[in-house]
Amino acid sequence: MQKNERMKIVAKTLYGLEEVLTQELKDLGIKEPKAGNRVVEFDGSKEDLYRCNLWLRTAISLLVPIKTFKFKNEHDLKKEFAKINFSKYMPMNRTFAVKGAVNSKEFSYSKYPLLLMKDAIADFFNDKFGQRPSVDTKSPNVVFDLHISHDTCTISLNSSGAPLFQRGYRKGTGAAPLNEVVAAGLIYLSGWDQKSNFIDPFCGSGTLPIEAALMANGIPANIARKYYAFQYWPDYDQEMWRQIYDAAPRTPKRDLGFQIIGSDTDGDVVLKARNNVKALPLSKTVSFEVKDYKDFVAPEEGGTCIINPPYGERLDDYEIWDLYKEIGDYFKKSLPGYTCWVLSSNFDAFKRIELKPSKKIQVYNGSLSCDFRRYDIFKGSLVEHKYGKKS
Repeated sequence: MQKNERMKIVAKTLYGLEEVLTQELKDLGIKEPKAGNRVVEFDGSKEDLYRCNLWLRTAISLLVPIKTFKFKNEHDLKKEFAKINFSKYMPMNRTFAVKGAVNSKEFSYSKYPLLLMKDAIADFFNDKFGQRPSVDTKSPNVVFDLHISHDTCTISLNSSGAPLFQRGYRKGTGAAPLNEVVAAGLIYLSGWDQKSNFIDPFCGSGTLPIEAALMANGIPANIARKYYAFQYWPDYDQEMWRQIYDAAPRTPKRDLGFQIIGSDTDGDVVLKARNNVKALPLSKTVSFEVKDYKDFVAPEEGGTCIINPPYGERLDDYEIWDLYKEIGDYFKKSLPGYTCWVLSSNFDAFKRIELKPSKKIQVYNGSLSCDFRRYDIFKGSLVEHKYGKKS
């Protein structure tokens, strides 16, 4: 592909983050991105593809479709695979993998078409060069994405390789860590203005505060990531990538003018959060404290609070209900002037917060369908907030 040649690019994301990703693409100068179900499609250049891999915070991967066709049966599928010149997309000396999703009554075993394509790639190189490239399902150099819906097959190159939530900065985690793409999506959905305080009193290994600090400092999401699959493609432009990477901001602001703070009662997991920050150019623009949330003192100026508390998998109903009741009490007592957001899949526990949410957004945390609920904590009474204090 030439420098300015246009191509179709498909950015994969999570349910509920399609519009967020669309806005991200517009902010990067992409014209007319079109949101679909867990994807956003757009036309772009090789330079756009490289920049999007570096910058996008809510994309899981960026795919470049190379072939779409209809098929009737397994024979048709094999015949179409055999028409592809795979040396155009990967060198002989690179490892590869075929991944994807199959939804078709034609195949009782959904992984079977992926195996067919793997064999087709190996056969192509064996016929042409007399040897087969190695398959690596864990860390392949080149990743082919196979998507079959009924009688339509689309083959794409995955330019990202490992999912883009693998930012490269997370060295350690606690139990059930929040996916970085989910964290960034929640921050965008919260409407945080990146000009006021941001707190997370249930921070775990620090994903939410770290993602917030990257945003506030204008530093790309994947500044610490070392490799992308496009770097193994035959048409990889190393000079172009180097220019894009070197031009990216990586110097944190000396003083944001507000605070980004994470807190957790587990000292070991807070240490992991602090170690994660060391892999990033964030200086002192994010901090972590070892404190129970009830003892955490938030900055007085107000701001945004996002928490991802336990959902109850390791607690009985009464314990989790008590926790959410205490969270509601903490919001009311300690966070006047804050917009508080809670992510949880436990809808019964939500009721124990005993505050009326002003907004509910459905999102997914892994395979769990969750609500992301907003609670506006006013200074003074609700009447005073609406009508002002009596003179």
